[in-house]
Amino acid sequence: MSEHDDDIGGSGYSLEDLSAYLDRGRIPRIPAIERNAECQAILASMERMGRLSREIVEEQASEPIAESWYDSIMREVMREFRAGRDIPLARTDDGTELVVTEGALYELIRTVGDGIEGLLVGRVRLDQPEPGGALDVRVTVSVRFGRAMNTAVEEMREGIRSAIERHGDLRVGRVDVTVVDVHLDEGED
Repeated sequence: MSEHDDDIGGSGYSLEDLSAYLDRGRIPRIPAIERNAECQAILASMERMGRLSREIVEEQASEPIAESWYDSIMREVMREFRAGRDIPLARTDDGTELVVTEGALYELIRTVGDGIEGLLVGRVRLDQPEPGGALDVRVTVSVRFGRAMNTAVEEMREGIRSAIERHGDLRVGRVDVTVVDVHLDEGED
């Protein structure tokens, strides 16, 4: 365990510790990491980032990849790794407030995107203009060439709304899904 101040989710482990743990194949198992929801969300994002990076590198092996591309991706991943602010879910009779972190919602939204054929999630933004008010969601995506964009966007929009409402007592306001890119499946020219 590191001595860093960037303790993730109260686990006692930093982002560097989680990265090393993932590099070792999660062996030996560390219960404090495996039972921590925030650590699990970060590990899932790291695995997804690694998979996408390998696919892009293989696809574009003949073209040099600019360091700025990798840096910008890592900045976005690091931003989303942070738990972010607490978003109130409910208040119990004894005054206890139940919250969900922005980071948990980012991971939930990315998981929705992972389940939609031909869609890759880019940037995720959350906004709750008034405490206790509806949560607005903005997402950018890339859609596989040949996949109907309107269908993919509608699946993403409905999936986000359903997942957030199913996993908490949040009201969802606007769900804006913007297609910013079209990609080819691996092996296509």
